[in-house]
Amino acid sequence: MEKSRRKALQGISLPRDEEPHRGLWLDKFLVSTERKDTEAKRSLVREVAGIPEPKEYQGFFGRYRKALEALGAELREAETLSRLVVGLGGEGVLETSLTLHRTYGVPYIPGSALKGLASRYAHLYLEGEAWRRDLANFQRGEAQAALFGTTEEQGLVVFFDALPLPGKWELHPDILNPHHPAYYRGEGEPPADWDSPTPVPFLSVTGTFLLALAPAPGVDREAARPWLRAAWQILAWALREEGVGAKTSSGYGRMALAEPGVPEAGSGSPAPSSALEGLLTRVRSLSYRDVPHFLTSQAEAILGLSAEEAQALRQALEGKGFLRNREDLKRWLKEHSGLERVYAKLGLA
Repeated sequence: MEKSRRKALQGISLPRDEEPHRGLWLDKFLVSTERKDTEAKRSLVREVAGIPEPKEYQGFFGRYRKALEALGAELREAETLSRLVVGLGGEGVLETSLTLHRTYGVPYIPGSALKGLASRYAHLYLEGEAWRRDLANFQRGEAQAALFGTTEEQGLVVFFDALPLPGKWELHPDILNPHHPAYYRGEGEPPADWDSPTPVPFLSVTGTFLLALAPAPGVDREAARPWLRAAWQILAWALREEGVGAKTSSGYGRMALAEPGVPEAGSGSPAPSSALEGLLTRVRSLSYRDVPHFLTSQAEAILGLSAEEAQALRQALEGKGFLRNREDLKRWLKEHSGLERVYAKLGLA
């Protein structure tokens, strides 16, 4: 039965005057399942990459954006800095896969992937135990639990799926080329120069995606505002430095998150710069013993602030009970070189 179905597919070609569903074509129209027939897989990947965007997608994207705005979500665009592949290990007729929208067949980034990336980045790189997480014992620090939630309670911020902007994305035929397959399969064979590579075709994407974050249902917007700012800042760092999806160790998945737009009318003050946002995010989980390390490690960013932003940073530090002990300030100055300029910037000299 399988052979007869594959034989029937050999007489079917991709219609050029229509827009077949990309996911359906990828899943159903592989003409050969023979392991040695790599050309069939490469041909399928090239065909899927060449399928145009559905005409109906633009209307759907507009409705999706309006629905997010109606929910009070904050929207920002993110542009790929390298190729991106999400869902590479998913089920499919190929050895590789790609996360595609079930209805419109466009690639997208699940909100769960963005949330997991931000949580991991905060755990690995932000100062303070408040950002740590112990997944083995289902325990999280206070900041981790507040922003990302726990198994018992939701976090303060919702991460939505990121869809590509209509006409501003592209699929690419790509290839994995492991040179030592027997070694990677754990068959006891050491890697050798005479091993034959095994090309594995897959799809990757470039373009601009719409990201959205919103306060969780039932959470007061004003109470959630600082956590929204923190989530955006952590996500910006994580997307640029770590990348989202698969093959990030090879440079895939890097994205640049756009700066926030003009603040809403009546907000009373301009939106903080990305530098100040980053510093305030770090302060939110800072412990007293970490203050001197924070001031020295972030000296360059602090010195680059405007006078108003430096004052805002000082107020945030003092709001947590820091910078008030004059004896500690003098001791830190003796123990850590370079703090004189930081103190002067913050008005502590």
